[in-house]
Amino acid sequence: MGTVGIIANPHAGKDIRRLVSHASPTSDAAKIGIIRRAVLGAVEGGATRLLLAPDKHSLTERAVLDLDDLPESVQVTVLDEPYEGRSADTIRMAERMAKEDADTLIVLGGDGTNRDVAKGWLDATVMPISTGTNNVFPRLVEATLAGLAAGLVASGAVTGDEAGTRADVIHVEIDDGDDDLALVDLALLATRFTGSRAVWHADTLRAVIACIAEPASVGLSSIPALLAPLSRTDPGGVLVRFVGPGERVGDVPSPARTVRAAVAPGMFADVQWSWIEHLPEGATTELVGPGVLSFDGERDRVLASGVVARCTVRRDGPFVIDPQRAIASAAAKRHFDRPNL
Repeated sequence: MGTVGIIANPHAGKDIRRLVSHASPTSDAAKIGIIRRAVLGAVEGGATRLLLAPDKHSLTERAVLDLDDLPESVQVTVLDEPYEGRSADTIRMAERMAKEDADTLIVLGGDGTNRDVAKGWLDATVMPISTGTNNVFPRLVEATLAGLAAGLVASGAVTGDEAGTRADVIHVEIDDGDDDLALVDLALLATRFTGSRAVWHADTLRAVIACIAEPASVGLSSIPALLAPLSRTDPGGVLVRFVGPGERVGDVPSPARTVRAAVAPGMFADVQWSWIEHLPEGATTELVGPGVLSFDGERDRVLASGVVARCTVRRDGPFVIDPQRAIASAAAKRHFDRPNL
């Protein structure tokens, strides 16, 4: 069966950056409309089984409740998983999708939501639809076409290699034995608490590692993107360290330089940096506490003084569908041709 799973984060696009920057909210009504269009696209692409992840706002269930355009042959299942309105929900839903043998996942959210999916199912084949605040990992795409691309891959009309590429992941091993990951960027902040989690104060930055550093991006990855651009298809990562004037990185003098970057939607900041280098794929670099680690734009873990986080970029993340490639490949195979009436 061509099985497409759908995970929608009801909290994506609603964090504190709506108050401190100029980010636009993504309403529940808008998300329901996105899911509906994605479902119709997936079925058009050949999906015959839809797995819906439940959530506190019942977004997926409401999206298909009165959807009369689905063929009777399409099986729709709402997973019987508990939910608490936390990021752990998304991790658990991704784990369940893996057990249910989903061929592809349509994910509504931002960088943080997709990170949680990867934590639950690192090897998933995903079609991200951006509905978050930081949308670097998921690109802007019309949901109809995103669903179509996911359905084409799930049904086998196009192969994974024809439809997309595997993502890079920043793997993080911390001295206390805890492991974690980021899909876009990892930052060390000179703060002591995770607080509201979202990051928008550039003056607290001590280091940023990015495995996607594309200039037309918003968020922390926009800083290395303006200094040493790195496409999502390029191997390895970029490390930027932020050190005050007169300080040193190892034995190398590090006079501070300044770059102006879009650190949040509608918010620009002058950021002083002092060191930048390319990180080859598989190479490990260290970030040392004290401070707080931010994963894909969200403060998540406190590092005590002297605690080391070892960071390695590897291309072993989710397989990401590119709708342009998927649909173009299907068209080249004459998949959309119909006999003349």
